[in-house]
Amino acid sequence: MQTEDKREIAITRREVIPGSVEAVFEFIAAEDVLPKVLTGYGPLPAVVNTSDHTASWDQPGAARVIHLADGSSVREQVTDHRAPDYFAYRVWDFGNPIIRTLARGARGEWTFSAAGNSTQVIWTYRFYAKNRLAALPLAGIVHLLWRGYMDVCLKNSRRIMAASAQQPAPQHAASATRFPSCPTRST
Repeated sequence: MQTEDKREIAITRREVIPGSVEAVFEFIAAEDVLPKVLTGYGPLPAVVNTSDHTASWDQPGAARVIHLADGSSVREQVTDHRAPDYFAYRVWDFGNPIIRTLARGARGEWTFSAAGNSTQVIWTYRFYAKNRLAALPLAGIVHLLWRGYMDVCLKNSRRIMAASAQQPAPQHAASATRFPSCPTRST
């Protein structure tokens, strides 16, 4: 959807993920989660790692560099972290030349609420086009490709949380949550 400001392109995806609100929030907002869940979609590359962390990832203002499988990178900064209900961040300094030409930045927002024994996750991503002319091709990328990238992330999150719910907790740390690794790329 394009909002009143023709330069903002927003998309929202929803998923019910097994686990308590606290456990799902802890997994999704974790500092090391991106390579596990952002495994790529079509021409959109997987996240391979992060670096240059400025603070603990649960602190608003914490920033990092995200490295992608195509060799590009992007900067990300936590803007809000209210466990276990809400998590938000901004993204800028796109390394991909197409996105860098079209967008000045983006904002991601996650909300978490109980859905029986699972958690309803709502993820909204807003790209901010550099100008009205850039908004049209950026909207195409968001609605044709970014939607799929988000869906892959949510499906990976659901699969990992479902697998962790089926594995017994270690004897010495009953409160620890175990998250198996993800495949490196999904198309």
